[in-house]
Amino acid sequence: MKDIRAILVEDEAGAAKNLQLLLTDVAPEIKIVSVLSSIEQTVEWLTLNPHPALAFFDIQLEDGLSFEIFRKITVDFPVIFTTAFNQYAIDAFKVNSIDYLLKPIKEEDLLFSLQKYHKLSKEIINPDVIDKIINAIPRHDHSSTFLIHYKDRLLPIPEKEFAFFYIDNGLVHGCTHKHQIYPIDHSMEDLEVKLSSTQFFKANRQFIVNREAIKEIEFYFNSRLLLKLSPPPKDAVLVSKARVPIFKEWMKG
Repeated sequence: MKDIRAILVEDEAGAAKNLQLLLTDVAPEIKIVSVLSSIEQTVEWLTLNPHPALAFFDIQLEDGLSFEIFRKITVDFPVIFTTAFNQYAIDAFKVNSIDYLLKPIKEEDLLFSLQKYHKLSKEIINPDVIDKIINAIPRHDHSSTFLIHYKDRLLPIPEKEFAFFYIDNGLVHGCTHKHQIYPIDHSMEDLEVKLSSTQFFKANRQFIVNREAIKEIEFYFNSRLLLKLSPPPKDAVLVSKARVPIFKEWMKG
């Protein structure tokens, strides 16, 4: 069988390796010719190289949502999205031959997507469909309230009272401006779309910060930024080099 050139757009090394191993087992004819980790890197690669026959795009990349790739360059090849997001955008993925794989990716789901690819490999993605997907993601700019399970009570806490959210030992917590720590029954991916995008920023995979908690910003090694928060978290909050321009624009807003 003729090899199928494919690219993988994924910023988590473990997830990229897992998908490549699955492909080796179930579809050895698919050859990953490049693994890319950001929107900027992907657009540059597609500009300089022949387009692949297939691509796997993680939705959430280090410098934004991979849907932005479609706005920066013509994508004239089928794309299978991978996502840790929940059900809110699923209906939008069911049109125009776009398929999706929920993480962690299962072998049977990958096989189903590849079967769909082989049947619909002539199809390309309509830009209108990308707009539908983006519009299906509920990015709220209004304040919401968290119902926190605390001992034998439910505490309603407005999001604006949280200084930052963070991961500790695999669990998500919220720290209020008064330095009260509460467990949060949401993933960081869920929080990113639930919280006001004008008030909160995902600095990295471990921290989402409230702009009101940012008291100082320092230049850090390797073109990163160090955020000094109040109250101070126990771990350093760093903005990656790729997200620094996005952070600066967000701060101006």
